Amino acid sequence: MEELVQVKRKLASIQKITDIRSIEGADKIKTAQVLGWECVIRNDEFKVGDLVVYCEVDSIMPEKPEFEFLRERHFRIKTIKLRKQISQGIVFPLSVLSPSFMIDRNNIEGTDVTEILGVTKYDPQLQEENTLKEQTQKSKINKFFMNFSLYRFIYFKINRKDKGWPSWIPHTDEENFQICNRMLTNRPNEEWYVTEKLDGQSGSFFIERIRRFGITKFKFGVCSRNIRIGKPNESNYWKIARKYDLENKLLSLKKADILLQAEICGGKIQGNKYALSELDMYVFNIIENGKKYSLEKMIKFCNQYSLKHVPVIYDNWVFKNSEKPVQEIIKELIDWSNGKSVLNNNILREGLVLRLKKNTNISFKIRSPEFLLKYGE
Repeated sequence: MEELVQVKRKLASIQKITDIRSIEGADKIKTAQVLGWECVIRNDEFKVGDLVVYCEVDSIMPEKPEFEFLRERHFRIKTIKLRKQISQGIVFPLSVLSPSFMIDRNNIEGTDVTEILGVTKYDPQLQEENTLKEQTQKSKINKFFMNFSLYRFIYFKINRKDKGWPSWIPHTDEENFQICNRMLTNRPNEEWYVTEKLDGQSGSFFIERIRRFGITKFKFGVCSRNIRIGKPNESNYWKIARKYDLENKLLSLKKADILLQAEICGGKIQGNKYALSELDMYVFNIIENGKKYSLEKMIKFCNQYSLKHVPVIYDNWVFKNSEKPVQEIIKELIDWSNGKSVLNNNILREGLVLRLKKNTNISFKIRSPEFLLKYGE
């Protein structure tokens, strides 16, 4: 049985407004700075230093009167542009929180209020995974027998260890630069490598060591971003595994706990923005015994086994120590994320991913506002 694992994310949180700026030619709206995000607010609605509830892009707000203005967008928060000003996220007064929350807790900056507000994440891939999970479960188990506790006990006893999400496999959702910009600004003159962020479906392909009845064996596994897909099927993930013969290639290494993570593009995924002729994959991580490969080692691995890797924009980029304000640095990097895709020069790229060369566990993404506006995200 596939085990659904959702990554917890602060879609809605209490944050502080750090700056408010006028918008040229606009008398009724201004720009508020929250974390690294710029949000359009009504004039005189807030002031610098105010604690507010900030809701990120891709948040889906509950159907309540205070969020009724979002109904035409199906209550989803998107990147928008007003008077040539890009706005990413929405700022609400603390009064949107329940009175009991306000009374029982201190309003501490950074407090996660996602569940308190009933906010959920817009996630097309997760919706597809849920459908896949339901279809796979129907084909694997007999609903009648699952009504009996003894059958359930035996079934889960046999399948749990090698059918659930492997605890050693990290999820593939990078943190936004606007939230974690100190990862960069606190590391002047250090080397990073920069790759294109592709708009597809992330998948994980791995070998794990299974011990049962005193016998050890190596087993190949496939995961989407959130679930393990137990048996071969016609999902994009298994199609890619077969196309590149990943099971035999990884098993030939004779290593346990080795993981290949890739973005799958083409076919019907995200409307096939890159106009690829067939389903394909682009490796962005290889992890062996908990340690991520360096860029050079990953490229060498891909070349050796005839695999494609994500497009590399810079293999040695350095953030120079700067006296500029942090917000100016953030804006410059967000502007840098705009550009054309290496896969198709007629298409906007989704953004960039920066990874520290000396510690590949440190990384973040910068999503292109131009891309988000064009595709309504």
